[in-house]
Amino acid sequence: TQPNNWRIEKRMVLTRHAIRFSSDCYREGRYVLPANVASEEERQTFISEQSQLHTIYEKMLYLQVPMPKAGQVNKSVLDFVDQLASDFEWIGSTSQDLRGFREVLDRASQRTFNSPSISRHLFLALCQLGEYNEAEHALRSYLHLVGLISHGWEETHTHGEALAVDQNGISMAVSAPRPDILDEDVRGDHDSIGNIKDVEGEETLHMLQVLIAAIKMYCNELVKSVDAVEMAEIAKELYQKNRRSISPEIAASLYRAVGVAYGLLGGQTFDPEVRPTYHKKALSYLKQSLDMDNQSWETYYQLALQQAEMHDIGHAIQSVTRALQTNPSHLPSWHLLTLIVSCPVQGDFKQALKTCEIGLQQIELKDDHDESEQFMLFQMTRTWLLYALNGADSALASSETLFSSFGKISVIPEASQSGCHDMVLSGSFGNLSDLKKNRERSSSSASNASRSNDISSLRSGRTRSTSNLAAKVSAGLLSVQENKPHHHHHGLHLFGSRSTSKNKDSPQGSNASNPSLAEPYDTKANNSTSSFQSMSTSITSFQSLLQPSYIPTKPTARAVLRRQRSERILSDLWLLTAQLFMKLGKLDEAKKAVEEAEHVDWTHNPMVWCVLGQLLLASQEDLEEVQAAFDKALVIDPYHVTSRLELAKSYLLQKNDQMAEGLLDTLTKSNGWDCAEAW
Repeated sequence: TQPNNWRIEKRMVLTRHAIRFSSDCYREGRYVLPANVASEEERQTFISEQSQLHTIYEKMLYLQVPMPKAGQVNKSVLDFVDQLASDFEWIGSTSQDLRGFREVLDRASQRTFNSPSISRHLFLALCQLGEYNEAEHALRSYLHLVGLISHGWEETHTHGEALAVDQNGISMAVSAPRPDILDEDVRGDHDSIGNIKDVEGEETLHMLQVLIAAIKMYCNELVKSVDAVEMAEIAKELYQKNRRSISPEIAASLYRAVGVAYGLLGGQTFDPEVRPTYHKKALSYLKQSLDMDNQSWETYYQLALQQAEMHDIGHAIQSVTRALQTNPSHLPSWHLLTLIVSCPVQGDFKQALKTCEIGLQQIELKDDHDESEQFMLFQMTRTWLLYALNGADSALASSETLFSSFGKISVIPEASQSGCHDMVLSGSFGNLSDLKKNRERSSSSASNASRSNDISSLRSGRTRSTSNLAAKVSAGLLSVQENKPHHHHHGLHLFGSRSTSKNKDSPQGSNASNPSLAEPYDTKANNSTSSFQSMSTSITSFQSLLQPSYIPTKPTARAVLRRQRSERILSDLWLLTAQLFMKLGKLDEAKKAVEEAEHVDWTHNPMVWCVLGQLLLASQEDLEEVQAAFDKALVIDPYHVTSRLELAKSYLLQKNDQMAEGLLDTLTKSNGWDCAEAW
């Protein structure tokens, strides 16, 4: 308790020290619970106490602190935000807490001018929240403020040659890489990135933290390889200019991120001359990361993925084994090892199935959406292995259990307005009739197919990915290839959520809850006892500053992406069932399964129409109708490997060797370079 006649400055000092003391005690295990409070309630008690202290301090802070003049820094506001951000990892546990924290940052930004630290906290909070579109804007703002990019860079960095294609089939310009900076080149400050002139003196470590988080966002979530590599190049140059002040652990994490970014770019680059250079760079940076920290299982896992992508199977087995020795509960590593053992170079399906079973026993599923996705994909790989060893009947029995498991990932709480599709009993092929019968095809339509060999994206090493290799294995197990979406989710294991006080009794009135309306304060009024007594009345009806004043009904970008992946997995489950029915000669059952897949995801999954074309071909339907299905798959994904391959085979059946050769030639020169059947 504090006497009512204390001035606000004195109360603020005591509250600030109380916040720091309480935080330090909890982190160091010295936190003392109030009397009659059970030890099991320690964390909740700390959250309640710390949230209340931060709420009280924020109220006093904005009563006391005026708007800064040009060139000035409200250090007390920045210190408050930094302390809250530090405590947030302990007191924030839900997406609503993250939204409340974001509103705190919004209020703080109104008392500071273009603060890099506020922008940094905002970007990291938006990433955690899953608001990736807003996070991109916050990222650009931060990089401008600290001088890492300029307006000139924004205008010219997309002027490079369009060598890569994103997951939507849009060509992307790849900017030239920055040259490496050797130790002897480093002399004092460097200006080539930009002059870091902010008066707050943003630390290099914080800038690297933001850049690594940005690489993760672009690789794992948004699958934008060009943007990921741009952030990687900026981060690499920044590190090389300040390497003496950066720890080996941070440097290793940075180079791992750079390697993953280049691996993703290699997967999205279809130029046969340029693509190998990106893969080699990815391999080089991952090895440099291991040189700095040879105990990191994340780096061994990413190195194994890159080596498998480059068909260096022997070294890939060694790398993924090292990853599993350090972290035997990492599901994507088990999935990767299973796929490597079953690939054509090894071809040991029995050992692959045994590895799969061991991996499934090692995994203890948590209440985590991403891990549930991985588990489903691993189970689908197991089904294909059962088909290879025991036939379609055994695999079909296994696939039935997958639908019940799907419920673990089909509920996405964030997407309040959009649930996943139910598994329905009827579908429609009506969309197929919309295709024009008179199609004009040329060999140019066969340009640049995408390496679509995913079962789906494996999350939590949202990988570059084990899922890419999964389809290659299934392609070897079935003559009906099970190549999956071409979304190369290159994964990272690099990183292990406005005032709500609207009390009318507050002297601030609406300004207390809406600082944007606040006018500069009168110092005498702020220091008066009556002013604080009036304010303290509002605190008695406590409302945490982490309680947001507004909860949007629109789902976050993360929720939308999760829903899309869930729909893709369900659609692929139906297609898996359809292909097994086709192997058994049960074409009517296969047609029903394809109808279900179409109902779930007919607009985004090219395999729906590819499998339909295969089914129509097996049913001896007219080749024009078969080709219409393959064409529709290529409308969804112009670079879908399996659809281009099947379309070429249909031309061979028509004795149209010229069209088939054009398709296959383009396919093998682009993302189908590793498709043995195309060669």
